[in-house]
Amino acid sequence: MKRFFLTLSALLVVAFAALSAPRYDIVPTPKKLTEAPGDFLLSKTVRLVVEDPAFAEVAADFKAQVTLATGFGLQGSGNAIRLVRREGFGKEAYRMRVAPEGVVIEATEVNGAFYALQTLLQLFPAEIYSPVRAKKVRKWAAPCCIIEDEPEFWYRGFLFDSGRFFFPKEEILKFLDLMAMYKQNMFHWHLTEDQGWRIQIDKYPRLTEVGAWRKETAWHSGIGNGIPHGGFYTKDDIREVVEYARKRCITVIPEVEIPGHSTAAIAAYPELGCFPDRHYEVETRWGIWKNLYAPTATTFTFLEDVFTELFELFPSPIYHIGGDEAPKDAYRESRYCQDLMKVLGIDREEELQTFFVKRMGDFLRKHGKTVIGWDEILDGGRLEDPIAMSYRGHAPAARGIRRGIRVVLTPNRWCYLDNKQEDQADNVAQEIFMPLKKVYNYYPAVDSLPDLSKKYIIGYETCLWTEYVPDNATAEYQAYPRNVAAAEVGWTARPNKDWESFRRRMPKILKTLDLKNIGYCPVYHDVIFDYDRRLDFPKPMNLQLDNPEGEVHYTLDGSEPTIRSPRYDGKPFVVDKGSVIKARGFVAGKPIGKTVTKTFAK
Repeated sequence: MKRFFLTLSALLVVAFAALSAPRYDIVPTPKKLTEAPGDFLLSKTVRLVVEDPAFAEVAADFKAQVTLATGFGLQGSGNAIRLVRREGFGKEAYRMRVAPEGVVIEATEVNGAFYALQTLLQLFPAEIYSPVRAKKVRKWAAPCCIIEDEPEFWYRGFLFDSGRFFFPKEEILKFLDLMAMYKQNMFHWHLTEDQGWRIQIDKYPRLTEVGAWRKETAWHSGIGNGIPHGGFYTKDDIREVVEYARKRCITVIPEVEIPGHSTAAIAAYPELGCFPDRHYEVETRWGIWKNLYAPTATTFTFLEDVFTELFELFPSPIYHIGGDEAPKDAYRESRYCQDLMKVLGIDREEELQTFFVKRMGDFLRKHGKTVIGWDEILDGGRLEDPIAMSYRGHAPAARGIRRGIRVVLTPNRWCYLDNKQEDQADNVAQEIFMPLKKVYNYYPAVDSLPDLSKKYIIGYETCLWTEYVPDNATAEYQAYPRNVAAAEVGWTARPNKDWESFRRRMPKILKTLDLKNIGYCPVYHDVIFDYDRRLDFPKPMNLQLDNPEGEVHYTLDGSEPTIRSPRYDGKPFVVDKGSVIKARGFVAGKPIGKTVTKTFAK
């Protein structure tokens, strides 16, 4: 038989009992933590003291959670948790001293006080997040320390796509809760798509009467399931989400896609398209579609009306206008568009999109909004002071920062949470392999341009696109725990990031997610074969194994691995064509996780 040399790399994360729990298991890692002996103990005598009314709201939420989990009302006459307003801290910065006799938190702005309280909660046992009284905690102890903290990036985002599938408001609130716990501050809400329009707009009722519904969903096979799907958020829904986010120091950034990804709107109002006499339907399939808003007075009036209604709902200083994946076929075919290009003195359809985006960008800027868009907004000409969201890799980011444009990095190979995270996934997902360690090890910078990166790269965002995420359970499975790792990417300075430290904090992270009733992916327990999924078998592959305290045992004949099977030693070994590799982790002689199997084609 023909033989192939393989490097078996695996990524194994072992059972929680085998890991030494860190004394300070805070996520994200603070900028500076000075250890100190002793513990601060919560008890019925502890009191919460708020010295400035500006901090009263965040203090009340902290008190409510502590009371719910512990039964202590924080209204005693003994040791205090004290919130003090001090000048000189950045908007999101804080200093906290935890000592046996009490806790003192200092911050200038509400955001800093809020993040300090999130850190304090994490110093207590994970059961502090319990939705009911936690009765089995022996003592509510927070280890003593001094923390001086602030984020590395001011934009720490998470995108949720409600366009492909509609998700109930309650699921959105769950994600906001988790973002706040781990100090993410920008909720990018993708609300319009070819497959659905999700915002109530009073002046244009057909957007939700027609545009919010599709007749069926065609999955990756392209075959429709015959089941209608749709839904939209009322204005009251949106107000509730925005207020919920505000209380957690999160800005909700709405996205209205222009000029592409607009089929749902054009289906509702065909006069918005380049060919008003054609019949359009809300798209049932995924992909890049050629229906574009026409750059007409009718379209601009429509969009200005839409944004005007959104201004009352979304106080965010940043508005996302999309700008991606807009094939110019319609502009080339439309006589109106070709005539307009002559009037404007341009000879490329890409410049017509720039004209379109600039026209709407000027309108938003007149209303005090900063425009953010996907990195295609950098194509076809210069816009005035936009923020570019670079998703096609680092090359667009480099082009943007060389032009002095602010950039948020969200390259799809490191940041798209709809990518696969495990080798044996039963659910359908995008093909790029993006396990937890890969997410954690990313850093948002163009390394060849360090000075420009520091000046113009303002942040980082993970994206949960929902082409293959039809329900709440799948959304949580795809997003977590990877989005916790992403939170540390956005907050923690590069020298302070450490995968081994993060791995040892994972037991408490997952326990917290359990308490928050999040259906996260449990692959943390399993061996992962890490290789380029785009390669067809049989070809040489690199498979990695990060093997800490546990051991990996494997077989090559299809049999179930046991503690007596060959132990992986990290060195390359020979695999026969047609072999079936099975691998499993073991701790103290006992198996953990599940057996992972890989069959090599004959």
